[in-house]
Amino acid sequence: MTVNVLDFDYVPTDRYHGTFHLREDAIGRLLTDLLEVHFVGLRKLKAPSVDLERRLVRWMLFLTTKTREGLEELAMQKPAIQKALTTLEFLSQDEPARQLYAERQKALMTYTADVEGAREEGEHQRAVSTARKMLVAGMDVEQIAEFVDLSVDEVEAVRQDFN
Repeated sequence: MTVNVLDFDYVPTDRYHGTFHLREDAIGRLLTDLLEVHFVGLRKLKAPSVDLERRLVRWMLFLTTKTREGLEELAMQKPAIQKALTTLEFLSQDEPARQLYAERQKALMTYTADVEGAREEGEHQRAVSTARKMLVAGMDVEQIAEFVDLSVDEVEAVRQDFN
């Protein structure tokens, strides 16, 4: 099982919690019941619809509450949340722990930027590859540029490299 707590919308639904399993595409047969992927969308938790009796909702509120009073109120309800709050307070006072946290945040931001850059590069390479195929098929440069989302100059450069 894996649990993904997200502060962005990933699963296209209004539900704040989704559980996914591996199924065979053609007939929909479950491959295994030993693997679940959970997505918890913090931004999808709406205050009026909150069911505070659900443990997941309380933890989501713990992660998103911005006031000290709100955290303390949650901590009074459950010992596990009190322990998490105590740990959070301890780490907040410890300079080396804060530095490790800051370094981790920087690493995550760098990783995200690298992944986004790689994704954009992959999309560009796919567009160039498609443009090559379209040029071989004898299509017009302007038409190709429109279809593959490259500029006319970029398609011309692909044509020049191709010849």
